[in-house]
Amino acid sequence: MAWRDPRLRGTLWVTIVFNIWGWPFTALVPVVAQEHLGLSAMATGVLASLDGVGAFAGALLLALLARPAQYAACYLGGAALYFVGILLFATAPIAALAGAALALNGLGQSGFAIMQATLIYLAAPPEMRSRLLGVLTVCIGLGPIGFLQLGLLAELFGARLACIITGAEGLVVLALTWRVWRPLLRGPTAS
Repeated sequence: MAWRDPRLRGTLWVTIVFNIWGWPFTALVPVVAQEHLGLSAMATGVLASLDGVGAFAGALLLALLARPAQYAACYLGGAALYFVGILLFATAPIAALAGAALALNGLGQSGFAIMQATLIYLAAPPEMRSRLLGVLTVCIGLGPIGFLQLGLLAELFGARLACIITGAEGLVVLALTWRVWRPLLRGPTAS
């Protein structure tokens, strides 16, 4: 069913892309903060918390403004915004801009994270929801592939460039696979 339904297939694909090329970058936030920005441990902690601030703000905005017809756009836009946030963070010359990039990153993360299970739930028939949410969990579980790639890239090129590469890769993979996720943007989100 996950393969046959284009909405489910698209949702699961974007989840895979996010968890391989997006989510792992969080492991390098402290490294970039200390090596590139020269921050202390406390300042690094404050900086790293700003994506949570952005995610909280994003959750509030979604709760207040998002309507069912916009759920897929929030999901896809959130994933894309997350990748852009990675690039902005890794290229930020000062801590304040890096913090703003992480807040933007968190905003994107909230759109992605809140809507991924919602879209599966809405597209799946009631008797298949638990199974399809299990498939979603498997897709989320592919994240260690991205952590491995990120660690290898950081070892070869440094933490900042590793973040830039994975953020760019995520955007490119998302763009190149638009045919897989495009059905999310058409038609009703509920079955």
